[in-house]
Amino acid sequence: MNASMQHMVRDASPETRYQIERLLRQDADDRAWAEQLGPAYRQGDVARLLGKSRQAVSADSGLLRLEMRDSEIGYPIFQFDGRRKLPGIREVISILGQAVASPWTIASWLTSPALALDGRAPIQALRDGQIEAVTTAARQAAEALSH
Repeated sequence: MNASMQHMVRDASPETRYQIERLLRQDADDRAWAEQLGPAYRQGDVARLLGKSRQAVSADSGLLRLEMRDSEIGYPIFQFDGRRKLPGIREVISILGQAVASPWTIASWLTSPALALDGRAPIQALRDGQIEAVTTAARQAAEALSH
């Protein structure tokens, strides 16, 4: 931040400084999520990718949907393999969806290192074809989360 900006922040009202700090925290959170999850498609992009209607995409319970800060729905790209859903992703979303309310929790679990998968992220293990190992780990996580 340049000196002029620092001076403006220093002289701002407490409410304005609070709002600036809040925006900076949101920005840091957004960047951390973007780094962990990677990019996301919009609904129309997914419809074209999968050759489905937008309505069919919206109704597909085997896709992970995240409500973004702008209230748009994003579909993390990590759940796709070319022009199809990554094998095993539907099962994992279903298993975890029964135990957690937030799709963001599912996204975090999929992209975080898991001890049950030798420290690999479940999404990487799915990409490596280890569907059974990932679904087993998802069942264990769902069990732990539901208690």
